[in-house]
Amino acid sequence: MIIAKSFEKTESTSPLLVGAFLDEEVQIAPAIDLEIKKMLAEKEIGLEKGKVNKIFTFGKIPNKSLYLIGLGKKENYDYEVLEECLRKVNYKLGKELVVELDSFIKDLNPNEAVSRFIKTVGFYNYVYDELLSEKIDNELNLKFYTKFNLEKEIEEAFILANAVDNTRDLVNKPYNYLSALELAEYAEGLAKSLDDERVTVKVYNKKEIEALEMNAFLGVNKGSKAEPRLIHLKYRGADTKPIGLVGKGVMYDTGGYSLKSQMNNMKSDMAGAAAALGAFEAAVKNNLSVNLQVVICATDNRINGEALLPDDILTAMNKKTIEILSTDAEGRLTLADALCFAQKQGCKTVVDIATLTGACVVALGIYTTGLFGNCHEEISKFFEASKRANQEFWRLPISKYIRDQVRGSKVADLKNSTGRNMGASGAAAFLEAFIEPDTKWIHLDIAGTAFLTQPSYQEFYGATGVPVNTLYYYLKNNEAR
Repeated sequence: MIIAKSFEKTESTSPLLVGAFLDEEVQIAPAIDLEIKKMLAEKEIGLEKGKVNKIFTFGKIPNKSLYLIGLGKKENYDYEVLEECLRKVNYKLGKELVVELDSFIKDLNPNEAVSRFIKTVGFYNYVYDELLSEKIDNELNLKFYTKFNLEKEIEEAFILANAVDNTRDLVNKPYNYLSALELAEYAEGLAKSLDDERVTVKVYNKKEIEALEMNAFLGVNKGSKAEPRLIHLKYRGADTKPIGLVGKGVMYDTGGYSLKSQMNNMKSDMAGAAAALGAFEAAVKNNLSVNLQVVICATDNRINGEALLPDDILTAMNKKTIEILSTDAEGRLTLADALCFAQKQGCKTVVDIATLTGACVVALGIYTTGLFGNCHEEISKFFEASKRANQEFWRLPISKYIRDQVRGSKVADLKNSTGRNMGASGAAAFLEAFIEPDTKWIHLDIAGTAFLTQPSYQEFYGATGVPVNTLYYYLKNNEAR
């Protein structure tokens, strides 16, 4: 998607995009306003929320066609309605769309409205055609007409929309195109492409990981021929204490010897890692004043004669021992060592992002992310960011009883699974055991929200990019001022 940087009206023949309310007279140009009024009166077109009306102009205005987008009733109009009304605005309407932006802004804040406009159109214009023999031409050039000076907001939103698309591309790639090694190469390429001296990247190989004694992480990798990689990105955008984004990077999850009965789409088990990389990209390109680190323990969870077994006991980086009850509860093992590593690197505020439990999907469905944490102030900041991103989160509990169950092993410090009961909270309680007392911590379980197999709102099948937008605005809320 390309955004035009000029806001002056020109004689364009490309389709014109205009928003209109049910209860307000449509005023576009005197030459066609009367015709539109007649069509509305005769119900040939409608202005219900999200309705797209294509009108040919027959030379009455320079644009050969007009897309009149229904915005519903003016009294109900807000940012969420704006986003809902833009779901069908994509490449199928034309390669270039001339947008009468002010018709969509109305009484909204122009800065926020244009940001939402770009991110929404970018999201719904997305396709994944990398491995199709015939590509989908989704080229779309948006050209805005507006009385407002919005170049800064447009640039920020455009960068964020592209970061989300890059995240979705990573998650949609099958394992035979994206192993731990290839994810590490992507991270190195991202750091190089950012061309910023404040950005550094270090990728640790298996021997280096062994030297760090990340044995929980290495335990997951035991059944794989492919080596693991520890990916560590830094962005020194401010001289403050670093914030860590820890992304689950299980490149493919078979469940190990606790074999999954259904493992289609397990390529998406690294969506947390992809989201961390996407948020990092957006933060650097938009020059946020934050000190940011990304930590990813990347491996697949496979089976061979050396693979991890139920009843095995692993010793994590912080020396805590873990009884393996299920080899399919592997993501939390990689995250345990990743969280330890991030804190050793100085991150005393840490957000981990993981497609962690099916239990979270059962509890919250596919449009709400589960959230856990130990700091009310940070959680409040995160919820504030989620509202701006229009992404839904719900805080779930870690009770004393749940902690006792995770710490109830008779042979080790921790159990890596509590079974089907309290699955999402049990996983969070396990991760909590690796958080130091002075660390502010948020855990996001994106198992339901990262990848849609049955999208309900015109989204493209597959990866969603959740929660890149929220992570970005959370980082922005933490900027050094």
